[in-house]
Amino acid sequence: MTGGRAVRASLPRRRVDPAPDLARAVEHARILRGAGDPAGAARVLDRAFDAEGVRARTVSEPLRFRALVLRADLALRLHDDAGAARFLAGAEALPLLADALAALDDERHLADELRGQLAADET
Repeated sequence: MTGGRAVRASLPRRRVDPAPDLARAVEHARILRGAGDPAGAARVLDRAFDAEGVRARTVSEPLRFRALVLRADLALRLHDDAGAARFLAGAEALPLLADALAALDDERHLADELRGQLAADET
């Protein structure tokens, strides 16, 4: 005690960043991919997928489809053909409604291109 007051020494607290929600993770990953950092973009999505697995699946199927196709694209850029195939299979397994499919034309086209690249790599 100094002068009647207690002095408390405290250790610095380590801040833990909350896991990003999937919508923010997709946007962040797109920015990183555009900046030429596919590994960083993949880490962002993987972290969001891991966090989403713990919580109830509250994201829409179109958003999950976008995220899986983007992650497949990143896997191919990182020369991970098995990972790309796994993420594409996950995207194909989602039960999408016809209205949602129309909104996902760009991602569906990209998924077809990625499947073609995987098939060409296998031959």
